[in-house]
Amino acid sequence: MLRLIFVRHGRTSWNVQGRVQGGGGLDEVGRAQAAALAGHLSGLSLEAIYASPALRARQTAQAVALRHGLGVRQRALLRDLDYGTYAGALLSDVEKRDPGLIQRWRANPAAVVFEGGESLASLRERITRFIAEMAKAHDGATVLAATHDSPVRVAASLALGLEDSQHTQEHLQTPLASVTVLEVDGARLTLAVHKEAGHLKGIDGA
Repeated sequence: MLRLIFVRHGRTSWNVQGRVQGGGGLDEVGRAQAAALAGHLSGLSLEAIYASPALRARQTAQAVALRHGLGVRQRALLRDLDYGTYAGALLSDVEKRDPGLIQRWRANPAAVVFEGGESLASLRERITRFIAEMAKAHDGATVLAATHDSPVRVAASLALGLEDSQHTQEHLQTPLASVTVLEVDGARLTLAVHKEAGHLKGIDGA
């Protein structure tokens, strides 16, 4: 059985500014979150560490990797949902450009494809492929994947049997630098830990 640990990256200035994600590195709080995450996971025996190519995910993964003497392997399959032309935009500007888009996304995210971006169905296909690749390459081991809110939501949804239409439900929201664990046993996925964040207590008011 594979134990697959999904972690969301730490905070960036873009998170604070309320931008649609797509860039940015960890800010001071994000670095503290990554350090706390690394300490929390320091007792685990990790066989490999993977990360989205995004800087914020790689920085978060690197904090953990240093504790384990491992390198960080980049995987494009772990990229965030592609928001296309809206990547990096302030949410207020998105609403001005396309009134109602954010509301449509919240109400029925499975029906939304961002201009120049991708659908949740495409993201789900990517994460499904990643899980299958990890199960084949690391059966019986524990592996960490540093990624983003939407990919972690999809991973949890796969284990819980939830459709993409539920993607924006509050119970799936993934806190920054939190831990979600999937146990992969053949075709069976079990959500063993969901958005654990106790290690962040005291960091920026958490």
